[in-house]
Amino acid sequence: MSSVKKIDLRKQVEYYVNLPYTTTIEKSTGPKGDYYVARVIELPGLIMTGDTPEEALKELEEEKPEFIELYLQLGNKMPEPLKISHCSGKVVLRLPSSVHEDLVKMAAMEGVSLNQYMVAALSKQVGRDEVLMKEKKAVYKTGKPGRRSPRRPAGSS
Repeated sequence: MSSVKKIDLRKQVEYYVNLPYTTTIEKSTGPKGDYYVARVIELPGLIMTGDTPEEALKELEEEKPEFIELYLQLGNKMPEPLKISHCSGKVVLRLPSSVHEDLVKMAAMEGVSLNQYMVAALSKQVGRDEVLMKEKKAVYKTGKPGRRSPRRPAGSS
């Protein structure tokens, strides 16, 4: 690789490393006990672990430049960060009339509006605490187990 291409690649890596990607940290349990998994949502293969949330995040931040460099060298197009600010809270959803009817019945049984029932059901399904949702302080979580070492982008050795 020529020195001009190396400089260009370094600039690209620096640019992407500093973008506001969505980072999550979750607690997981394995055969050796509890540990924490840090990941970047927009970069599916970038996952690191640690004994504490801080250690997992530190490992992730240390690995990020190398991961991005390899990703770019493989000719992949880097994804942009998620733009959470566009979420208005309004969703138009088409569903079978039988499911709609069941949801209306369940909401009535709970004594809440259809909207409240659906928000509670969806919040429970994605693992969010409804109180935090109402206060807009929820943190993105997943239940997927982590790995103790980073995964490399597709096509790498």
